[in-house]
Amino acid sequence: MSDEELMNGIEEGDDELLGDAIAEDMGDEMGDDDDHDPDAEEGLDDDPFDASELGLKEINNLAHFGVSSHRPGNGVAELLNEDLEKYWQSDGQQPHFLTIHFLRRVEIRAIRFYVDYNQDESYTPTHIVFYAGTGHHDLIQFAEVPLTNPVGWQNVPISESGGGADGHSLCCWMVQMHIKENHQNGKDTHIRGIKIYALDDHVHAGAAREPARGLGINGDRVRGSDTPGFDRESLQELLDAFERHPIPSPNHDAPRELVIR
Repeated sequence: MSDEELMNGIEEGDDELLGDAIAEDMGDEMGDDDDHDPDAEEGLDDDPFDASELGLKEINNLAHFGVSSHRPGNGVAELLNEDLEKYWQSDGQQPHFLTIHFLRRVEIRAIRFYVDYNQDESYTPTHIVFYAGTGHHDLIQFAEVPLTNPVGWQNVPISESGGGADGHSLCCWMVQMHIKENHQNGKDTHIRGIKIYALDDHVHAGAAREPARGLGINGDRVRGSDTPGFDRESLQELLDAFERHPIPSPNHDAPRELVIR
């Protein structure tokens, strides 16, 4: 039987069934191509912060951390633990305080704290205010951080604090974090980590000690040739003078006098 005779033999009701089957098959094929799980990327770590690349070092070890209240087993030790499954949980009236008191005056370049709305929900803060000063008596607000369903490390804005050589540092003895509000009017809060960073003295001191380099006689880079008034011609004259009047080598075979030190 030809294809034309076969199609002519299909009744009107069968045409509808055939059309539905074809549409269903096409829908399945399109669905396979566009299948996408929106939760698949939720666990990806896209945090671009790299302290070593920025010339920073963590200075948590220079500070004493204190909290206004905490539940047993959810205090400062858990807050500072590298395991982000652990956290500080307050246990008192709002606002909740986290006080960071340094052993000396520090030049802070970055403050970061970790929160996770997916796990903590009503324990997640929505409004945090940061203060700094030399002690409890002169704390001044320097940043305010609103949060909406936050997950991950949050950066506290300090670039306009005015401290340091470039005005982008926060120079102080004490930092205090005030948690004013939580999601869904939650009473207590969860903070899963906090890190304070300063300039890495070793990195920046090494860059400052790097001597200037200029062009040598043959176009090679040599140390010290960028000194004012010391150009290629002067260097050549100095080398010619050494050739005409060489410095005699010391006689290592001559006996030395005994020196008492």
